[in-house]
Amino acid sequence: MEVVEGFITHKQCTEIGKARLARSKALLNSVPRAKALMSTTSSSSLKALGDSSPTRELDALVLGNTLIGYGDNISLENMTIIENLIKFSKLEADRETKESHSPAAWHRAFLQCMEDMGCSVPINASIEYKKRSGSGTMRNVVSTIIQAGVEAAKAAIPGATVLSAVADSTLSALEKEPETIKVFNYEVTKAKGVKLALLPCEQTKNGLVMVSFSSVNHVGDQVGGGVLFLDLKIASLDIYQGSNFLAFNPSAYAEVKDDVEFILAQNRKEVLAKRFVRRRQ
Repeated sequence: MEVVEGFITHKQCTEIGKARLARSKALLNSVPRAKALMSTTSSSSLKALGDSSPTRELDALVLGNTLIGYGDNISLENMTIIENLIKFSKLEADRETKESHSPAAWHRAFLQCMEDMGCSVPINASIEYKKRSGSGTMRNVVSTIIQAGVEAAKAAIPGATVLSAVADSTLSALEKEPETIKVFNYEVTKAKGVKLALLPCEQTKNGLVMVSFSSVNHVGDQVGGGVLFLDLKIASLDIYQGSNFLAFNPSAYAEVKDDVEFILAQNRKEVLAKRFVRRRQ
């Protein structure tokens, strides 16, 4: 481990993280469909994974009910690295909480997996999953929750401020993509539990990847108007929110790269995904 920007970062995946990868591969081995695909993983499956990598132009992604946005300074390599960790942690959290509709359980499971894979999660830069009252539109509520998370992170890591702008521009860009927002809307409204997870990502000058992780869930039917999730009008509604700041040292990825990408290649069709442009001229 080392101290960067005032907090501790890991240089490698933890032993628990490696155990997660081994278990995920073992589960794939026990599924007939996966066995049939394994012989082609090194060619077609991994090629498909590579074809779906982020680009400078397509710097935002709808991944099921998760929205990812990349800042101006993050390298393409680090975009791919942090995205792969997010995808793997999402798979793990979905699997671990599939019998539960608790948004807090999903949020914590995702966060724990990211930490197991080598992310630093400073407690003093986080807001514990909690309930609050919401009003306005869901877009307003989401923006407020993200801002609260970034403010908490900023107190510990000054460079985290930029994540708020990345999150805001990602949401704004999504609203201008009719087809993409249809995919997103379907995913965030189709089931109970977590409705939305938003992860803006940026890179520091020394190469560290910063991520703000906010998840939001609304409970009940006290909404009116608005066809899309972000347009839902809220008068008085219980909103469950969780916000955390994460940091990752990309050098920790090399030793788990092959295992992570193998697992993602086998699960590449399990979640709807669509890339779009965050930055507009």
